[in-house]
Amino acid sequence: MLRLVCFILVFVCSIPRSGAADIPVDMELVLAIDCSSSVDDEEFALQVSGMANAFRDPMIQDAIQNGVEGAVGISIIQWSSERFQNVAVRWRLLTGPADADNLANEIEAMPRTIGTGATSIANALLFSANSFNGNGMEGYRRVIDMSADGENNQGLDIHIARAQVLARGITINGLAIRNEFPNLDMYFEDRVIGGERAFTEVAKDYEDYRNAIFRKLFRELRDVPVADGSGLDPSWKEALLMQQPEERLQTR
Repeated sequence: MLRLVCFILVFVCSIPRSGAADIPVDMELVLAIDCSSSVDDEEFALQVSGMANAFRDPMIQDAIQNGVEGAVGISIIQWSSERFQNVAVRWRLLTGPADADNLANEIEAMPRTIGTGATSIANALLFSANSFNGNGMEGYRRVIDMSADGENNQGLDIHIARAQVLARGITINGLAIRNEFPNLDMYFEDRVIGGERAFTEVAKDYEDYRNAIFRKLFRELRDVPVADGSGLDPSWKEALLMQQPEERLQTR
């Protein structure tokens, strides 16, 4: 009898167990940051601070928890050339202000892991798409938030990369930083973005990035129609307008 019991225990323990169910979220979002040679350290720092400030904004924090699930998944990738892509912040589950503040602190402390290279938007898109695999989350939407200050100039053909990503049901949104390319947003519209309700946000330069990343995140998290996004301002801007003129100069 004892042998039979031992045999049953061994058999039961040997049966493969299914993994834990993925956490339902409103959106899985990859933020892909341009770290190519056209981006100097000061411009990289502006991207980092702008993104961190956006996640601290009350409007963004409200948007995170106001979806069906009240949760989103976020990961951050740095990229440049065909073979230069790194996960800078692994997947994080955000369910409210505390999680968003923690992510903002992590972003602020994030080092630059890629310091040079060409601009391979295509390969960055594929790397970002692959990062959704096994992240432990299941979102109603999967979105890649692609920021860049130039056109694809190395690696896979951009049309092929976009088609492969879209075939997986992933939306590609763009943030075109028109620092050196005045018509970069048109390039994004034609060759980069795609998928359900895809859109391009524009930053006229790196100083304007903090406004653009706020608008972009808010529109993605709240799924605001494209026509309604242009007038959005972060909360800090309202506070700045309430200051006296001399205080504004010190804040800039």
